[in-house]
Amino acid sequence: MSKFCPEWLLSATVALVAKRYLDSPLELALFARKYANILSERYNEITPDLIEQSAEGFLRVLSEAEAEDADSVLHSYAFGRITRLENGDPRRIKGLFSSALDGTRAEEYNAEQLIKSFRPFFFLLRSKPSLSAPSTWSWKHIENGEWITDLPNVEISLLDSFNDPT
Repeated sequence: MSKFCPEWLLSATVALVAKRYLDSPLELALFARKYANILSERYNEITPDLIEQSAEGFLRVLSEAEAEDADSVLHSYAFGRITRLENGDPRRIKGLFSSALDGTRAEEYNAEQLIKSFRPFFFLLRSKPSLSAPSTWSWKHIENGEWITDLPNVEISLLDSFNDPT
């Protein structure tokens, strides 16, 4: 049975893509393709368009609000999605019989939904700085994170645009 990427993981990945794009001279589409391919290796196909449109939406929210700390906001959003459930309880990646990385039976997202979940976080973060990621936190600190701990370190170069058939 095919599995869909968990929404929390996709939204954290979109935040990572947007953050990496801000720090790079490369095109957003290149990041979107690379991360879509990585997620599609483990789950039902994730299109590069979904990641690119969502990342553009995140960046638009930040731009409209004239956020000066966009990279920190994106990092904090990824931190929150990875470490906490919707109700605020801590997220456990590994359970007794399953893993939060196993995937879901139904697709739980689209670009509009992902952007809609980012917008309130951004404005809540301004009034509640406790939602910020600790300065020492990185994806490497994800307990039982398996393969996702390496997502920020994925090599992306201009040559990737020539290697990808899309």
